[in-house]
Amino acid sequence: MPANQLAEPSICILDCTTGKRVIVRSTSFTIGSGPAADFQLSSPSCPAALCTITKRGDIHELHFSCPVIIDGSESEFFRSVSGEEHTVIGGGHMLAIKHTTQVESWLALESDLSWHAYDHGSHAWHGPFGSHHLRSWLERYSESAREKLVLIPKGMQEMGFYVHQAQGLLHIPPPTPPPIEERAWFSRFGPESAAEQKGSGPSSETVSEPVNSEYGEFTCPICWFKFDRGDAMNIAVHNSLRGDPILGEEQMQRFHATRFNDRGQALDAMGLASSDLACPHCRRKLPPGFLDLPHHIFSIVGAPSSGKSYYLSVLVKLLQNSLFQNFGITFRDADPSENVILTQMKNQLFSSSSPEDAFLAKTDLEGALYEALPRQGRKVRLPKPFIFRLSHPATPDSGFSVVFYDNAGEHFEPTRNSADSPGAQHIAVATGIFFLFDPLHNPEFRAKMRGLADPQTNNHRVDQQDVILAETEVRIKSLLGLDSRQRVSTPLAVMVGKCDTWMSLLGPDPLLPAIMDGVVSMGNIMINSKRVRELMMELCPSIVANAEAISSNVSYFAISPLGCSPVEFIDREGTPRIGPDPKQLKPRHVEAPTLWVLSQATPDMIPSKPAF
Repeated sequence: MPANQLAEPSICILDCTTGKRVIVRSTSFTIGSGPAADFQLSSPSCPAALCTITKRGDIHELHFSCPVIIDGSESEFFRSVSGEEHTVIGGGHMLAIKHTTQVESWLALESDLSWHAYDHGSHAWHGPFGSHHLRSWLERYSESAREKLVLIPKGMQEMGFYVHQAQGLLHIPPPTPPPIEERAWFSRFGPESAAEQKGSGPSSETVSEPVNSEYGEFTCPICWFKFDRGDAMNIAVHNSLRGDPILGEEQMQRFHATRFNDRGQALDAMGLASSDLACPHCRRKLPPGFLDLPHHIFSIVGAPSSGKSYYLSVLVKLLQNSLFQNFGITFRDADPSENVILTQMKNQLFSSSSPEDAFLAKTDLEGALYEALPRQGRKVRLPKPFIFRLSHPATPDSGFSVVFYDNAGEHFEPTRNSADSPGAQHIAVATGIFFLFDPLHNPEFRAKMRGLADPQTNNHRVDQQDVILAETEVRIKSLLGLDSRQRVSTPLAVMVGKCDTWMSLLGPDPLLPAIMDGVVSMGNIMINSKRVRELMMELCPSIVANAEAISSNVSYFAISPLGCSPVEFIDREGTPRIGPDPKQLKPRHVEAPTLWVLSQATPDMIPSKPAF
């Protein structure tokens, strides 16, 4: 176990008025001004026992003897579990509370009472600031501008103090006219040392305008905020510059470059060339060449366990072959290291010799396909993007990239859309939306397929697929500021999966090919769509109604990523599973929805023949 961790998480406390830090190591702990207090506060207005902390199992309960401000709201009690952060204002003191195993790291910050400021209006971070420079910096902001600022002390990652609630205890003076409300300051070495650093080496302070998240040439494929070319941040290279104030101690610092070498490469504070770029909002590394090509986000929507992971794995495999064979277009990883999880899923499915080895686990909201990143002032879990570059050898300048996500189905449920859980908000900026409908979850479809020998029919789940599609409509219109009567023109592909089990319901005629004579046949796609839509109108009219309330550009597809029914098996841990037999895989019509969208988004690269 690392030296800076305990076997159990502990409550860590910082008195932001004095800089004193302490660890709660007992099951009962008192904070106050009295001589018996375990953590003594010096303010004359502080009660002898301001707070009593009691440990009950993995939970710490904090009871206050008078009303205090907890996380911005007045209260006298809260519970804390491992991983949480809280702020308290009361008794003439400001307390930052962190429930963590990293206790020695917390104590090591004893002498560091520096601050960062987060602006909710511009989504911009500023700092770090020492106490004196923080006060002078805040003088430039009007009272109304200060209401958008949150102050976060060193050691805290998520929670901070509202300026208007803390300014009395921090002795922040009133605004100095004229206020500067839109200027953002970022200091990387500490403002108190700025005068010493200036002129003796790399610039220690950068002044920049806040980055507007709603406008810009580029859309970040991770947090989906917009920015312009000049807003992108560089990532430091020298090992001494490890420790980003927003991302944490293990990450290399992000910075806006002010110095360049003779090749035009940005230089970090130690003079090393920096080639990697990061989003100015979430600070996540951008894929190589991100600023050189247009990007198209393809959002895959579906209920939990509807087969999105299998669909995406098969789609990537087939697109690599289909695009080159039919259009001469190469489809390759934009950043192989970032796509490694999807590559492993694809190889696992197509290279395995048994259903147990080919089985893909359900995408977990807390799993490896997600990562914690800052967004709008808080740490949230966002899906990792899988980015692929498409280009034609004859016209390399006309290339572009596509972005996929493998969201957990729970992220599309109505209760999962908020500032704390924004992981599916890419649907509002997508070039194409792909709704994967699982007919074996639907009772009307199942009733039509009586006698089907497929183990999936033994799992009866509540069918909420129409609810998920209705929620998709609400999210898109809310994020884009549309009223309920408006529709987007974004292509929406309704993909009715597992068509190998229900194809007979469409009649004896086979589906027409999506590609004919080297072009996408819009006529064939329209004919196929009409047949699938008629079946959906008979069995699931709510899916049709919800889809066509979202977009004016909807098409319906019958697809089967596996092309065969899965088999039952017992895994190595003795758990019954259902998975594909890799020897029986026969994907059907999987690329058709993607080609339909690509032919509309990039007609010069993916030509099509009109329906009429």
